[in-house]
Amino acid sequence: MSADKPQYNTARDFLKIIAIIAMTADHASTVFLNEGSDLYNICQFFGNFTIVIMCFFITQGLRFTRSVLKYAERLLLWAVISKIPFYLLFGLQLNVLFTLLASLTIIYLLDRKGLLITLTALALFFPISLICDWSIIAPVFAIIFYVLQKKQKEQFSLILVPASYFILRTILYSETQVEYIVGTISIFLASAVIYALSIKTEEQGKGRIPGLVFYAYYPVHLFLIDIISSL
Repeated sequence: MSADKPQYNTARDFLKIIAIIAMTADHASTVFLNEGSDLYNICQFFGNFTIVIMCFFITQGLRFTRSVLKYAERLLLWAVISKIPFYLLFGLQLNVLFTLLASLTIIYLLDRKGLLITLTALALFFPISLICDWSIIAPVFAIIFYVLQKKQKEQFSLILVPASYFILRTILYSETQVEYIVGTISIFLASAVIYALSIKTEEQGKGRIPGLVFYAYYPVHLFLIDIISSL
């Protein structure tokens, strides 16, 4: 009977597929394409979708995981595994999984310990974030998603996520005004996709793509890019 069939959450799968394609385009374009070329700019524009989706999933993970500690341990494991290929491609900078682990810790503190402890943790993390991929931007995205989901005001993510990106990017990086604006537009579009699917991601049923595959893809695709680039 149809009632016995597993109910798969296609919205979660769709977001994971977007994130996988976007991160591949981002890293491959950084390694193989000339900076400033049209194709490079398109890949980088689409690549911004990855961090927004990952931060959204971090907040979902905090809400629905059976054990925050085990979830954090899995993130740390894949961050350590990814350290070697990320170093080979991009140097001593810490990969985004370390940043996502910090983001999970910060919103966990917000959930359990309150705003003052969270702001303290954010301030302590800031110096470390300067050597992390997506630095302080990822924790801020996670905080925004967490607060808005809790207050059931997810629509405000369409304003707050792109605005926080523009402000932090302007403070942390030296780029042209056009680059700031184009990056902000890509973050807005990613936020819009997430908002459109956010209700469905909370419905019953897991996606067909296991979380293990989603996180394992990160070091695997980095290894493959490094091997191809060395040939």
